[in-house]
Amino acid sequence: MELEDLLFSHPFPLVIVNQRGEVEKVNQKFELFLNRSEKYLRGRKLSQLLSSPEIDKQIERSFKGEIEVIGYRLKDTFVHFSPFFVSSVKKGVLVIFEPVPENPFTGNFHLFLKGLSHEIMNPLGGIKGAAKLFKELKVYDEELANVIIGEVERIERLLKDISKGYDFSKPSFKHENIHRVIQKAVNLFSHRINSMGVKVNYTFDPSLPEIPVDPDKLTQAFINIVKNALEAMENSKRRELTVETGYAIRPADFIYVNFLDTGRGMDEEELDNLFLPFFTTKEKGSGLGLFIVREIVKGHGGEVRVKSEKGVGTQVTVLIPMKRRDGKDLSC
Repeated sequence: MELEDLLFSHPFPLVIVNQRGEVEKVNQKFELFLNRSEKYLRGRKLSQLLSSPEIDKQIERSFKGEIEVIGYRLKDTFVHFSPFFVSSVKKGVLVIFEPVPENPFTGNFHLFLKGLSHEIMNPLGGIKGAAKLFKELKVYDEELANVIIGEVERIERLLKDISKGYDFSKPSFKHENIHRVIQKAVNLFSHRINSMGVKVNYTFDPSLPEIPVDPDKLTQAFINIVKNALEAMENSKRRELTVETGYAIRPADFIYVNFLDTGRGMDEEELDNLFLPFFTTKEKGSGLGLFIVREIVKGHGGEVRVKSEKGVGTQVTVLIPMKRRDGKDLSC
């Protein structure tokens, strides 16, 4: 297939620039995007055509570092940069323009209310579990008190985010130890884990660095995954939850978090519909848990993958980039 055919068939506006950021090749969709012909565009600096000097920095970053920059925000468009090679020789940078998808919570108020209710119920569940343990112990326990305070504060931050806009899956980045986030999410289910007799195994890679994440949002995502795993194991003879972390091979520069349970598992139809809002096989389920997980992880520039076998169990893999994928500095 010729390069022209590939450019023509690509679904989004696309341009190839040299290392100086000058346009060398565009597809028809890019011509329509700027309402300019390829003849006019060729040789002009992309940053000037877009009135955005920052574009030059991202082109240089991608070309010199031979890295992908995914999701740089330019008004209502995500701009992706990737080194462009011809016969293993680096020739320039491939720049793709993708429309920012509509926030699903803005366009559907019913979905927003259901999602908000779902996400408030999670920290309330943590508070309830800690309170039950308090009642059983009948003595003051500082760790349980901190759990209750922490979950109340998480609800406060969630509601504060809501006041700024409908999208409560949008992250506010800071450097964080991913293992601390995981253990916080799992520890919120300590009472339930103990009462069910679930064995929890941690296989953590201690060499993982702190990465830019939103700890509150990621805690929400991990809570939803752990909650599903525990519910799936309610009727299992063997109840085991294994959480693994490490460096992902593909995609590069990502870490992975694997949650493996020994629950009932899912068939192909359930897997196909897993991320659809309101799809659920539970009698009292909302069908929003994994949908919200995916939205949160997408907001981090990551990906969620699920493998499952009926009667054996389920593996949920969360892939998170070690660097911000939107072209912004790591000093987040």
